[in-house]
Amino acid sequence: MSHWWGRLPLTAQQMKTRMDTQSAKDLIWKLWQRLTLTDGPKSFVLPQRTAFSDAIVFYGPAPIGTLDGPEAIFDEVYAPLAESFPQVRRQPYLFLGGSFEGRTWVATTGDFVGQMAHAWLGIPAPIHPVRLRFGEFYCIEEGRISEIRCLFDILGLAAQAGYPLLPPFEGRAEVPPGPQQVDGVCISPQDPVETAKTLDLVEGMIGGCNRLDGDDWTSMGMDAFWHPDMVWHGPWGIGSCYGFQEFRDYAQGPSVASFPNRRGGFHRARFADGVTAAFTGWPSLRGTFTGAPFHGAAPTGRPIGMNIMDFYVRRDDRLFENWVLIDLIDAWQQFGIDLMDALQKKVAQR
Repeated sequence: MSHWWGRLPLTAQQMKTRMDTQSAKDLIWKLWQRLTLTDGPKSFVLPQRTAFSDAIVFYGPAPIGTLDGPEAIFDEVYAPLAESFPQVRRQPYLFLGGSFEGRTWVATTGDFVGQMAHAWLGIPAPIHPVRLRFGEFYCIEEGRISEIRCLFDILGLAAQAGYPLLPPFEGRAEVPPGPQQVDGVCISPQDPVETAKTLDLVEGMIGGCNRLDGDDWTSMGMDAFWHPDMVWHGPWGIGSCYGFQEFRDYAQGPSVASFPNRRGGFHRARFADGVTAAFTGWPSLRGTFTGAPFHGAAPTGRPIGMNIMDFYVRRDDRLFENWVLIDLIDAWQQFGIDLMDALQKKVAQR
């Protein structure tokens, strides 16, 4: 893929934005480099604390929640991961940077792959290797990380350990792979023309979603944005969908049926980098649970907000692949159901 320099004349502000983005990507890539660039699992290496602002805020999935300051993040997130996964490899399959509303962001998603030695968040360590799916958004200000948005597919890990916490689902139960044909790890600068095309397509798709009229799925016009052979990788409990019809039937369709007034686009960060794009919101999607049951949960009639991360790869003029992480534990708490309590009860019964 062509680099951005030499393609278009850049203003001083555009040049600064691109330099800030590249500097931020370099910072985050180096943060995890010793766990990433290996031939196999290595000892868990904690990231350098000097990369974190003293005023950093961490927004994580339930039951981790919001943490203030680097000490809390290391004590509640990184140290427990290191204890539970002493031998692990970090495998990012998407890595990109950009700016949103004047702030510089880096986003990445992939898996921690290794053997658990101890329980993590109450999930017992199985005897076989596991893959812990992650998604992360880092905000970088003055050369340090000032904010992290992070989701782990905790329910997927529990299922791998033998403790499925949601009913069987119609999507494909798999740990998602990376991109089929595109290298989604954008360490170097990307072509700004391709970046603009990708962002325009993603934002057009969001606008289509927000044209939803009741529970009429066709009112969104999604076929204008998605490749017919698209691939959608949701969290465990929803699963993966191959092709536009599966996406409609098993992913977006059930969400529309359950939350017929749903609206999205409430984003903390949204940007593209070449043919890749990502966004996140806390919550990203809002609606009222007045429709059909949602993956085994009965309608409550109450408002719902879902913390979500979306990562995309564009092929030609359509979105081709989409990796989605949703804090379903938090969502089920809003439904009045405590999945972590259900986990402990299952563990106690063994």
